[in-house]
Amino acid sequence: MKASLQLWKKKSQHWLITKILTLMILITGYTSRLKQNNNGVLKDTMKLYGSVIVATWHKNIFFSIWLLRNHDLTALISSSDDGEAIYDVFAKFGYKAVRGSTSRGGIPALKQLIKLLKQKTSVAITPDGPLGPPEKIQSGVVLLAKYSGVPIIPWHYEADSQWRLKSWDRHKIPKPFTNIVESYGEPFFVPKDLPSEEVQEFCKKLEDSLKELAQSTNAEIIESRIK
Repeated sequence: MKASLQLWKKKSQHWLITKILTLMILITGYTSRLKQNNNGVLKDTMKLYGSVIVATWHKNIFFSIWLLRNHDLTALISSSDDGEAIYDVFAKFGYKAVRGSTSRGGIPALKQLIKLLKQKTSVAITPDGPLGPPEKIQSGVVLLAKYSGVPIIPWHYEADSQWRLKSWDRHKIPKPFTNIVESYGEPFFVPKDLPSEEVQEFCKKLEDSLKELAQSTNAEIIESRIK
């Protein structure tokens, strides 16, 4: 009886969290004002290579669900309990998903993503997830690009007005009626013959690329406030 009650409570909480997150995304999505930078690069690169890897920081997950919803991406989502609600929210917006991680021994997830990319299915991952450290590239995304033969597209967004959670990644929750800027970086290529001793070097290069993209996007938000 006690176990059944706990299970019912867990399912109820899960249902409620999913509903709240979905509603928040919809309200903010329909009321915010969006500016896009270099968004054509994603479509052009997909056309040229068949598929791409969209990479962004873990703190961007919440509203990336709305901003990237029309690009037919398969998301990599943590297999933890916390990832369960996120998985369901992604599904509400038409995403497919792979559960797991490309770091910390996540070989099955890595193999599944490589297979999808070779089948011309683009994927979206957070290379500093699922547990951080924040804004530090784990090797999985570089290995994914190496073995699949497709480029990585750095992606970032900033909101003029937002909440920040007290989580390890200081997750961003844009407020309704805010201004949002989303930016797509240029394709980041990883050689198929990249030696294992150079993987960390490419992790650093990608990390720098994402940080530069974040800085330029944030600068644009700050500039819009001045105007």
